[in-house]
Amino acid sequence: MAETDYLAENVASLRKDLGKNNISQNLFQRFKELIISGQLPAGYMLPNENVVSEMLGVGRSTLREAYTALAVFGFIQRSKAGTFINQIDNIVNIAPFSITVENSDLSDLLEFRYMLEGETANYAAKRATPEDISQLEYSYGKMIEFRHDVNQFVDYDAMFHMQVSAATHNKLLMSTMIAAKDSFEKGIRLSLRESLTQNPRVIDVTIELHGKIIEAIKNGDYQTAYTAMREHISYVNLTVKYG
Repeated sequence: MAETDYLAENVASLRKDLGKNNISQNLFQRFKELIISGQLPAGYMLPNENVVSEMLGVGRSTLREAYTALAVFGFIQRSKAGTFINQIDNIVNIAPFSITVENSDLSDLLEFRYMLEGETANYAAKRATPEDISQLEYSYGKMIEFRHDVNQFVDYDAMFHMQVSAATHNKLLMSTMIAAKDSFEKGIRLSLRESLTQNPRVIDVTIELHGKIIEAIKNGDYQTAYTAMREHISYVNLTVKYG
């Protein structure tokens, strides 16, 4: 008896109305719904990324972003053997925390991010795998590539930070980072884009500081990773507050 191809059965719902913006986030939501409903059952191994990308009509980088978020929340497990759907019991539910963060003042969010991301970089430097480093280098390279496109630059900046949190291999820390990042961006994303547009030097400094972070993580230098990340977040906070 042939094994059921659950992904093929659900391609239409995954592809429907993905839009042109936030495609990876939309994909994350679609996959999440299918996993929770059991339409993509626990233990099912997804086809390789090239096949899935072609089936869904999206780029591999977009699919990877969706997979990263799914892995952080425990919906999937990625390994050398493949990408598998997790048991529902393994899924991290952080909705109550998300609501708390979403209703916090901007100043509180800025302080929280300052405290959180320094430690995130610290643990990433201690635990990052070659695959983690590869993902970080990809995002960093895209930031440099799109330094003159504010919208793309900010998107890859956010992706970089999410991948730093994934490199900690601490599910609670990763989930906290995701919840804080999403809510944080709702409050400051437009302000940050405006600041970047008005002062291009902000982009140069941001790239320089990200370079320090990634080098420290690659070298396993957790103290420098911690310091560089806090220096970066301090700079972002000042930019958002004062332009």
